[in-house]
Amino acid sequence: MLVTQREQQIIQEFLVKKTLTVADMMEATGASRRTIYRDLDKFQLTLPHMDVYLRTSTEGYYLEGNLVRLEQLQELKEFSPQERQKAELVLLVTQHFSLEELAERFAVSLPTVISDLKQIEKICEENELLLHQGDDIWITGKEETIRSVLVSILNDAMSISEALNGDFAEGKISSFLETQFLEKAKTVFEKNVEIKAVDKSKVLMQFFLGITLLRINQGKTVSTGLSRKPSKEAIAFVRDIIQELGGTSFNLAEIVYLASIYDVLYFGFGREVLFMEKFDSQFSYKVRQLISEVSQKMDIAFIKDDKLYGLLYAHLKETEILPDLSSEKENKFIKKIEADNKKVFKVVQEVLPKVFARKFSSTDIAFVTLHFVATLERSDLVLPLTAAIVTSRGRISCEFLISHLKKNFPFLKRIDIIQMSEIPDLAHYDVVFTTEKELDYIYVSRILDQKNTDDIRHQLRVIQQEARKENREDEPRHTVDLSRLFTISNTLLEQFSLETLENPADLQAVIERIVQRLGFSEKEGLARLLLERFEATHLAIPDTNIALLHGLYETVPYPLFKIYDLEERIEVIAMNQEKISVNRVLLLLAPPEVDHYATYLLGRISSSIIENKLYTKIYDSGNQEVVEELVKTIMTESIQKYGE
Repeated sequence: MLVTQREQQIIQEFLVKKTLTVADMMEATGASRRTIYRDLDKFQLTLPHMDVYLRTSTEGYYLEGNLVRLEQLQELKEFSPQERQKAELVLLVTQHFSLEELAERFAVSLPTVISDLKQIEKICEENELLLHQGDDIWITGKEETIRSVLVSILNDAMSISEALNGDFAEGKISSFLETQFLEKAKTVFEKNVEIKAVDKSKVLMQFFLGITLLRINQGKTVSTGLSRKPSKEAIAFVRDIIQELGGTSFNLAEIVYLASIYDVLYFGFGREVLFMEKFDSQFSYKVRQLISEVSQKMDIAFIKDDKLYGLLYAHLKETEILPDLSSEKENKFIKKIEADNKKVFKVVQEVLPKVFARKFSSTDIAFVTLHFVATLERSDLVLPLTAAIVTSRGRISCEFLISHLKKNFPFLKRIDIIQMSEIPDLAHYDVVFTTEKELDYIYVSRILDQKNTDDIRHQLRVIQQEARKENREDEPRHTVDLSRLFTISNTLLEQFSLETLENPADLQAVIERIVQRLGFSEKEGLARLLLERFEATHLAIPDTNIALLHGLYETVPYPLFKIYDLEERIEVIAMNQEKISVNRVLLLLAPPEVDHYATYLLGRISSSIIENKLYTKIYDSGNQEVVEELVKTIMTESIQKYGE
């Protein structure tokens, strides 16, 4: 007889103390008075089957009869409703049960079992199985489907480490199966069978083998009419398994079945599909058709992403052998994906079952949706967006923010800087950012922390899914003045120098010495600006010897880039808000009215200092010739890529 953990506690208290009050039982179990009375009612019904009886006296309750038989009681594991339903499903595909037998097996009421069967019936309908309900209850269906459902249940119920350790007899759900077959499969994999795949794929292959052994032992085999044509590698793998197993007899259909499972799981490990010996061209066509139809309905060229096809192929192939059995009503993950990506989710929900001519769970639809959304965020190939940032800050400071935005959101192809005092018509931009909280655009904080980045990502997802090709095609075509670009580039190269600076060990003094050496008028104002800018931005790069000074000032006659090697190291606050010691200062300066070509080129230099580790190393320790060659390379690439 099975009892719950709480009922077992009460019985143990009876065996020790002989007589118990309701208060004693409440204290021992932590349960409510109402729950204790319900357990006592159950004891009056069930214990007589064991020749044990619950009696009352003036002192409380006591047990009499053949108390030795209480040692035969087995404690029932505590199940959530979903766990219980899956355990019931496991039982029903292997045996016939009555309602009463299921209720007794799980120590629940008949109405609870009836409610469970309604949920099980939904799972059966979604997976083309049939739940028979009469005096007896059982499940029938295609053998391959039954095996996939059993593996899916095991996969949900056990962690990868539990499966690799072989804790099957102790598992809540695996213990309802004949675990010796799962253990046998695990032993085979531990011996000489090698599979070049991640642990998840190994465990799934192990589960499929264990369930196959179990079902063959029960006299259940797959159809001989399987249309699959597995790879030679997969056939060889299965033959190795059969050799290790020894006594188990496998017919050709079973060999083909396991080999086909191997092909799917091994592809899921991530090989390049076009180099696979086994290539399902029909399935491949459907994947491409899915991408094409979603692209048409969204008016977004997803096909340009060369990673999307392989990811969808692997995911959708796996759904053929591993059905999703989750309770969709309670799945917060699905609801979040749908809420965050309404348009993509709706299109995938419509197109996916139509293209593949079969049902998909909401979980599968959510994962496919995520693959398409990830494509939008991965690069600017599929849906490049043009953006502007409205700000009252300096251009070079904004270039730093822009470099971070592009790093986090590579689909932002161009971000124009617009001063608050000169806001034009912004209708032709897909996205408008701002550094000013009072403006009704997407706010970008100075530090662009994780919360701000997540907020921006959420808003950009909505914009991406609303964007239309015709809007992007109407964006203004910028005429590029190449001669102007070359002139500014040459000016920057001509003015560039790497000089040694005799200095005191103080940032303010270093700035004053640099300004003095430059020889521009209004030296105090320029020095004050550079110091204030540095204290606001802390553009000293951690794990290097360099700090970056930058600014726009009216007495600066032209854009310039210079480097100063300090004779005395100085201590400054770096970008990570920690103190570092530096001995090299990089200086970027320009006049306030500088045109956008100069801003663009200076921005490319500042981005190269911060974003590219190799370039950072050169700026950190390179001599004048090396750094000058790097700047030439950056200028050349910048001119070639201008406007992209």
